[in-house]
Amino acid sequence: MSDVWDSANSAQVAPKTYFGQIFTDAFYCVLQKGIGKVVFDPAQHSEDRKLSCIKIDGNCSRADGSTYTINRELIAEFRDWAGIVLPSLKVCGVHPRDLNGKWANWEMAETGRTWIDRTSGETKKASTFKFLEIYPDEAACREAEKAHYSRPTPTEDTGPDLDETHPLPEEAPANDAQRGVAEKFLPALWKSAAGDVTRFGDLIAGNPLTSKFFDLTSPEVAAIVAGETA
Repeated sequence: MSDVWDSANSAQVAPKTYFGQIFTDAFYCVLQKGIGKVVFDPAQHSEDRKLSCIKIDGNCSRADGSTYTINRELIAEFRDWAGIVLPSLKVCGVHPRDLNGKWANWEMAETGRTWIDRTSGETKKASTFKFLEIYPDEAACREAEKAHYSRPTPTEDTGPDLDETHPLPEEAPANDAQRGVAEKFLPALWKSAAGDVTRFGDLIAGNPLTSKFFDLTSPEVAAIVAGETA
């Protein structure tokens, strides 16, 4: 007979996974103090300062049909690309130049770096794309997405993170009982937002339960905002 404490001791949170279309771009750049990345200009910059910049946009969809984009701009010679993104592409058998326009499944892997959110002052962990599978077309991607979300996976409320909102399949059934429970969270989230409507939307999107049923356009959400801001 299994021991629940042994199970608890070995439990792990399932990583968020994303399905969508990938768009990429690349250019040579230099790092300029006080500015960051600027386009490499051989007339102004020495060749030994030239670096490769890779831009990745991952376009995902939510259950309500709205879309959002996860984007990263990476220096190829640095660890985020060379140690995480590139090895995952090699496992998938895809050359970086062929990634643009592909349909994919990926995770956002932590890089080990942290950054300070200017709005909330929170310390957040930097992440980048780790590709799990590349599909031949959209139909194959959507089929894989449907199969993934048809099996139960544990979730954890990790707080708001707008550009990494856990995507939900359009086929996910709306359970009335769950919706009722989720609605009870809304007043508390509004209180935490301290009257900031944008922050309220972020908190709703960052909660695994409320994000299944509500966003800022939902009548229940609009009623709470109107009652407080009218």
